[in-house]
Amino acid sequence: MAANAEFALQSSELTGNPVEMFVVGCSLGVADGFANALRNQGQAAHLKVAESLDALNEQLSTDPCSLVILNVDADSIPTLEAVHRIRAVTPTASILLVGKNIGAQKSLAIEQGLQDLIDIKDPDHLALAVKREHQTLMLRQELGRLREYMDEAGALSDQLVQSSRDAIAYIHEGMYLNANQAYLDMFGHESPDEIDGLPIMDMIDAESRASFKMALRKVERNGKHTEELRCVTNDGQSFNARMEFSPASIEGEYCTQVIIRDQEQNLALEQRIEELTSKDTQTGFFNRQAFMERLDALIGGEDEGHTLVQLSISNYSDMRESCGFGCAEQMLTEVASVLATTAADAHTIARFGDHDFMILCNSEEPAREIAERCLHNLRSHAFKSIRDSLAKPVYSIGVTRTDNDQQISAHELVNRSCRATGLARSEGENHVVFYNEQVPGDTSDLPEADASVIKQIDDALANDGFRLKYQPIVSLQGDTRENYSVYLRLVDEDGTELVPDVFLSPARDPGRLAEIDRWVVRNAIRELANHRRNGQKIIFHLILSRAGIEDDSMLLWICDCLREFRAKGAWLVFQFRENDLRNALQPARELIEGLKKINCRIAVSNYTETDSREGLLKHFTIDIVKLSPEFMRDLATDTSQQGKMSAVNKRLQADGYKTIASNVEDAGSLAILWNIGVNYIQGYFLQEPSNTITFEEEP
Repeated sequence: MAANAEFALQSSELTGNPVEMFVVGCSLGVADGFANALRNQGQAAHLKVAESLDALNEQLSTDPCSLVILNVDADSIPTLEAVHRIRAVTPTASILLVGKNIGAQKSLAIEQGLQDLIDIKDPDHLALAVKREHQTLMLRQELGRLREYMDEAGALSDQLVQSSRDAIAYIHEGMYLNANQAYLDMFGHESPDEIDGLPIMDMIDAESRASFKMALRKVERNGKHTEELRCVTNDGQSFNARMEFSPASIEGEYCTQVIIRDQEQNLALEQRIEELTSKDTQTGFFNRQAFMERLDALIGGEDEGHTLVQLSISNYSDMRESCGFGCAEQMLTEVASVLATTAADAHTIARFGDHDFMILCNSEEPAREIAERCLHNLRSHAFKSIRDSLAKPVYSIGVTRTDNDQQISAHELVNRSCRATGLARSEGENHVVFYNEQVPGDTSDLPEADASVIKQIDDALANDGFRLKYQPIVSLQGDTRENYSVYLRLVDEDGTELVPDVFLSPARDPGRLAEIDRWVVRNAIRELANHRRNGQKIIFHLILSRAGIEDDSMLLWICDCLREFRAKGAWLVFQFRENDLRNALQPARELIEGLKKINCRIAVSNYTETDSREGLLKHFTIDIVKLSPEFMRDLATDTSQQGKMSAVNKRLQADGYKTIASNVEDAGSLAILWNIGVNYIQGYFLQEPSNTITFEEEP
């Protein structure tokens, strides 16, 4: 429900930003009808029309548009040629096809990566699609800006490391990944090439090597660690060094940072480096990662009860569009100043997102009073940055507490505050909501059985009441790693395990479904990390729902979980259903791009043999294709089915995909799959999903 409310809010925020709509192959009267349909739905629109190829070329050369409506029935403008010309000028343009018999253009639309097919006589449907693509364009522009900020931050961090007077190096499995000039100078090397492939152990004196190994193990268990060690320079000279070790990452690869402090460096510079790694430079508050680390340590220790207040500027996007980016950023700084003054006694204040703040209060502090006081002070504050703007900031505040519950994790506490904030947002402007049993949503209008299931789901989310099951995916081509599909079960009051087909249907709220995905991701990564530390080469295949795909915080959540349990993206395969990819094309593409950057692999499931769907694979960076169970029907006895399976498998492997045959139920089918050359097999014939990660081959 919270996710739906947020989506609705974002949509309303965009209605004041006019759509720049370019209609190709329609008369001005028809195009005006499209624009009027948009205006009737509350969306301002600017219209441009091209009724011929010459007019199209002229428009593209002078003022290209990112949102195009193309009439496939226009005789004077061939559809494919028009698409190519538009994409040549604006490769990322959203193109919507309209026509009388639009279904005939389905293959073209999928092959060209177009955004929709709509009956020309249904302007209201077209208006909805245009609003959706307009919102996508706005979000894409925002994502581009955020990526620029990330790149700038990464470049600044690299620059600081290289210019630091401290000796800094990064190591992975005992080998150097990188080192700054101060580190090279300290050990008598002139360039990074001299330590490329050189074990760091060669620079540790023999008497300190045992202590050095112990220090690395302490970093793995406890995070930061400092040790006095004796080091050796390139020319054999020994010296004592106080080495600081901490977890780090370079281009998504987890490693260990080693710092040998320059004792002459003043304290101010040391504090500045610490601020850059843990503080938000704009507000001075803790950043998201540092806040989660502090919250995790607090909850994991002797927690005597804490309360979390999450404050979100609900209409931040609208504010930025209204008064400009620089003005909106100054407004954020003013908001932070008000929060710092109002919650001066808070344990921790953090900037948790672009326009979200977290205030962690001790048990004796009246959290609801703090939340109400923050809201009152912000609403009464005379913002200098936006005094000339008609738009004023709107706030949503969610409050939750640990209640001395030792079982709750830091991530679950944040989940609860997010759900409360989402409900506050859905209730209107400037609301405060305290997390309680009603926060998951009103179920009074649902059948009793569905309401009961939803209550079980919410109880399971709050109290870890789900259970993970594991089914092996067996390689037929010599892969020595242990692959497992991870499945979710809900344990009811009688101890019966309910499968997702039973309990996910009532839980139709995208916010709840995305939260279930986050529960699976975090617990699966924790389990995987434990087995990896024991030396097992395990790969988990995790299924993400459509709600998880469309949750714009999912990638951050995955990264947080990997960081929390010191796991690697390369240990995970994220599996997407074919229908979900097709119905959430843009968010799926963005999520997959992010997952690939942290070295995760991507699989598509329920793959079937149709040309239109096969074209879908070309829109994503897919590694593995899990074939539909339909391919296994009568495979052992039906020669035509065997030929079909063989042809599809051969074509997919020729295109570079690994293949998985699912639902293997008999020995005859297994023999056929071996001969066909499928990469992996999975099914109850091998082993049914189990509570533990074990696999015993049939004798």
